Amino acid sequence: MTGSADDRRAERTGTSTDDVRRHNLSTVLTLVHRHRALSRAELTRRTGLSRSTTKDLVGELTQRGLVAESPALGVSQVGRPSPIVSPGNRALAVAITPEVGAVTVGLVSLGGLVLEEIRFPVDGAPTVSETVAIAAEAIDGIGQGLAEGQIITAVGVAVPGLVHGPGSAVQLAPNLDWHDEEIGQILQAATGLPVHAANDANVGAVAEHLFGRHGNADHLIYVNGGPSGIGAGFVVAGELLGGVAGYAGELGHTYVGGRELCHCGSVGCLETEVTQAPLSRLLAELDTRSPDSPPVSHSGAELDVINRQARSLAIALGNCVNMLNPRLIVLGGFLRVFPAYAAGVLRDELAYRSLRGPRDLVRVVPAMLGSETLMIGAAELAFAPLLADPGEF
Repeated sequence: MTGSADDRRAERTGTSTDDVRRHNLSTVLTLVHRHRALSRAELTRRTGLSRSTTKDLVGELTQRGLVAESPALGVSQVGRPSPIVSPGNRALAVAITPEVGAVTVGLVSLGGLVLEEIRFPVDGAPTVSETVAIAAEAIDGIGQGLAEGQIITAVGVAVPGLVHGPGSAVQLAPNLDWHDEEIGQILQAATGLPVHAANDANVGAVAEHLFGRHGNADHLIYVNGGPSGIGAGFVVAGELLGGVAGYAGELGHTYVGGRELCHCGSVGCLETEVTQAPLSRLLAELDTRSPDSPPVSHSGAELDVINRQARSLAIALGNCVNMLNPRLIVLGGFLRVFPAYAAGVLRDELAYRSLRGPRDLVRVVPAMLGSETLMIGAAELAFAPLLADPGEF
């Protein structure tokens, strides 16, 4: 029999060698991107490809500037140590997060490394036109500062609302007062770049799942809290649960009690009971204190507020635990204050609001990526086409 093993595999599966190579390039680049560094030997083991095929694929990705090889350091073994393959810095993505009070624009490289993050304050909620104008000007400025050969491949937008996945269109972002806005098409026309938009909590869930280094994160709920409200993203068996149109995860608009009117038109929603403003000082303290700092005393009023909010949050989380049986609940945005300052109240109330079996299997932890979670998640939207077909870069 003549031909390479890849040729024979292609004949058996009815695909061309081009399809096989495209798939293999995608597999290798995706592994390097998500692990941030792997030896060539480890890539061979994980892909099941031959050493010569892996070397050839890494060589092509290196020529394209998508990965870089470096000698293995500090390795004691017989023979030549396997080179380390890391993400390259030629292909870049822009991440955008509009929220009440600001539009944030970031530059992200493969491997989920945030290179630059600029926050543009606005009065109140930015309109779509304001968001597009700010983003387009920022992207132009970023582009002028790139090194020779660096390319912005696409733009990812994390929106606090209902985003129709396939069309990157916002059906409703109640706190921004966006209704049926074609944010993807409008921003693409303004920048000349491909644009991909999704719900902010969904992209946050993807970021924490892929890059959070939580361990056993294939059944994960990410809950994001920001100035524009609360949302959740569900990772089930390693895959994002998007729903029919990408609208799944609107945990902020589930009923937890209370009579306050929500932007969505309902009353007693989670995001009317758990809000950022009363917790701003605690959040600022959390982000600036060192891990070995002594405990800080807080006023009785502050403790009353965070404990009351923790009980409301636990109602929503208890429903999630009962319905989805997650292993991990990750709290991002301003919700990171609850594990730090109200862990006991949150734990006790969650015990009261959920069944013992699934509750005993779940951990509640703060987001490991901190304030960069949404930046990294939005960039993952932008990188998806490149990871699927690196040969087109």
